[in-house]
Amino acid sequence: MDYDQYEQDTEEKIKNWWDENGKTVIAAVVVGVAGVFGWDQFQKNETATNEAVSTQFQNLVEEQLTLTDDATEAERSQVFELASKIQSEQTGSSYAVYADLMMAKLAVDNKDYALAQTHLESAKSSATTNELAQVATLRLAQVLKAQEKYQEALTVLPEDQTGAFAARAFEIRADILLIQGDIAAARAAYDSAIAQAGMSGLPIDLLELKRNNLNEVAKADVTEDSSEAVN
Repeated sequence: MDYDQYEQDTEEKIKNWWDENGKTVIAAVVVGVAGVFGWDQFQKNETATNEAVSTQFQNLVEEQLTLTDDATEAERSQVFELASKIQSEQTGSSYAVYADLMMAKLAVDNKDYALAQTHLESAKSSATTNELAQVATLRLAQVLKAQEKYQEALTVLPEDQTGAFAARAFEIRADILLIQGDIAAARAAYDSAIAQAGMSGLPIDLLELKRNNLNEVAKADVTEDSSEAVN
């Protein structure tokens, strides 16, 4: 099966699944984001804070959150410049890592994946907590995938990851392996993602949907190979 066609078929199934299960997923994501990016938690992890920098960073968060999909280039640039200022002035702190993550997101929104990669590599290498390092790693893998740097993305993702981020890591790995046409390895990675999600109490429905769709891809490939043999 052509991968683009597979994506279209899968997208339709995912949309139907989302209509039925979206609220549950949103709730889980909100909980996860709050756990990683919660302002209170951030302040607890930051050991060398001062009121001026804290206020400056909170302003950055608020500016970033107000950006809409139709935000102007000037509005996005303003947020990027503020994040860049914090990143350069607070090198070695959690503030700098969060600023890199924000700049990476803005770059992705602008489809500048090379710039996003630069900031994510910076965030990953200077992360002040294991959680931040894992967030940066997952996003870096996705940005590499968007640039079709599949092998680099697989190298970035740890194969033996455990914990809260393991399910997402295995899912991204499986998605890349599927693009590369390695259905058996993709199925194994989806199985690992499902297992890790189950242990973390995360929804597994979408992961199961992706894994089950591999059967259709395999059948289509067999059909195409048979047709080519006849011709």
